[in-house]
Amino acid sequence: MKLSLSATMLLCAAASFVHAQPAEPADLVVHNGKVLTVDAKFTTAEAVAVRNGKVVAVGTNADMLKLKGSKTTVIDANGKTVMPGLYDSHTHPVGAAGSEVGDPIPLLRSIPEVLDYIKKRAGEIPEGKWIVIRYAFPTRLKEARFPTKTELDSVSPKHPVLYHAGPAGVANSRALEVSGVTKDTKDPPAGQVVKDEKTGEPTGMLRNAYGVLKGVPDGGEGIAEKRRSAVLKLFGLYNEHGITSIADRNASRGNLDMYLSFQKENALTVRINVARSFGAGGGREAIGKRLDELVGDDKRGGPTGAGDEWVRIGPIKMFLDGGMLNGSAYMRKPWPRGDTYQITQDDYRGLLFIQPDQLKVVVEEASKRKWQVTAHCAGEGAMDVLLDAYEFADKISPIKDKRFCITHANFPSQLNLERCKKLGVCADVQPAWLYKDGGTLVKVLGDERMRWFQPYKSWLEYTTVGGGSDHMLRFDPLDSTNPWSPWLGVWITLTRKLERGGVHQPGEILTREQAIRLYTINNAFLHNEEKEKGSLEAGKLGDLIVLDRDLMTCPVDEVRDMKVTHTIVGGKVVYQKK
Repeated sequence: MKLSLSATMLLCAAASFVHAQPAEPADLVVHNGKVLTVDAKFTTAEAVAVRNGKVVAVGTNADMLKLKGSKTTVIDANGKTVMPGLYDSHTHPVGAAGSEVGDPIPLLRSIPEVLDYIKKRAGEIPEGKWIVIRYAFPTRLKEARFPTKTELDSVSPKHPVLYHAGPAGVANSRALEVSGVTKDTKDPPAGQVVKDEKTGEPTGMLRNAYGVLKGVPDGGEGIAEKRRSAVLKLFGLYNEHGITSIADRNASRGNLDMYLSFQKENALTVRINVARSFGAGGGREAIGKRLDELVGDDKRGGPTGAGDEWVRIGPIKMFLDGGMLNGSAYMRKPWPRGDTYQITQDDYRGLLFIQPDQLKVVVEEASKRKWQVTAHCAGEGAMDVLLDAYEFADKISPIKDKRFCITHANFPSQLNLERCKKLGVCADVQPAWLYKDGGTLVKVLGDERMRWFQPYKSWLEYTTVGGGSDHMLRFDPLDSTNPWSPWLGVWITLTRKLERGGVHQPGEILTREQAIRLYTINNAFLHNEEKEKGSLEAGKLGDLIVLDRDLMTCPVDEVRDMKVTHTIVGGKVVYQKK
């Protein structure tokens, strides 16, 4: 069809008019920086602009400043690094917040400090009242071992005491006495009341067996009303260190409802991916029913992907084995005898909480319902069991696009890396454990077995892994359990230094680009969110941070002390260094 001359001229004029209109002003422009986009090519730029919560463009100072309007927030980065906001793939913020509003939790670095604390508490509270030290890992004590029952008795003969280190802990004689625990007490399912080989009497060591104790307080008395404000305070601290997204890796429906209420109040300053806690017991029908019930009447509880950019449902989370830091992880070979974990058996391989056939049923039913799956998996034996279940489910309901995950994944092997690649399985890893606990583990397990302890470079050759903290207790970024400073985590992957000296497997050191991806785009990928966050590209969420130095060129030991000058979530400044 031919257009008349007048019509053609009219269309051209209209096109020129549209082209000539000034672009809508940005809400935020950060310029004069070294912008690490963390895109596929890891390109750099000078400036970035955000409008309506999303990145409009990344480019030169001149081009981005053209988008400045009268109400635009303009930040001069002064030549420092600008990059995507950081993502922690593994946190427990509600528990951490609760730990700060209840009784103070001591920071203990040696057995004398442990005993002094217990003695002090025994002098402050009535006889018979429990003294509990929670999540105190023996690998982090100067002596690198659990205290013994006899040592606990020496400072608190009249108070029941529990030295709790996750799935394994030590009780004193009074605790065993008031609970009726004797040489005749049977082991609970998937647990162990450790007995002396000669006398048969309980040694005090309990592995996944706290249920035999009676009257132990849960530590949450009277703090519910204070927890909400403490959670928001913690989110502010996360912002201060550059964190704009987190994954709550074991959330109850109550936790989810708290996050949703924060969102409704416009109080959130971090985005939250919520892993739903899931128990693996019961028959197939019961498992399916519980998976369906997780969704809830509001449809906000699941399955994976439900929700929005602020609060989104992630995987179901199960606990498959014990812990590496307390000697209960399920290993291929037995744990060596020794004082560190009070192991007295030649054939003790750790604890497996879910039997392989049962795990296969849960994974299959979850996959059918479009749930992503992850499981706490500390030992290499547990990883074998989990990957067997993933392979089984994949034949019935393909899992590759669901990005099934392994939580912790401390000990992969060459074979298991290949299996992960084939199945599209990823992992969330905790670099702080390498730094804090690697030295003790090397002494216990030896160099050969520790070759495959947290091998980040090898992981990335086969699949995607993301960095997380497993933050559980206290707010301090370095002295919390576990340390949650993302800059400590980045630094560990760049050096593989151990807290008490030495470097573990330097061949597994990451480049700075790889380390940055570990806490940005990789974690977004783990949670099926890489299309909306994890890099600074047009159309993605406007979550970014400005640093106080050049992350790519500063001396490596300065990385752990990195400071954030601005944290921006959705184009809004949520933290600014004073």
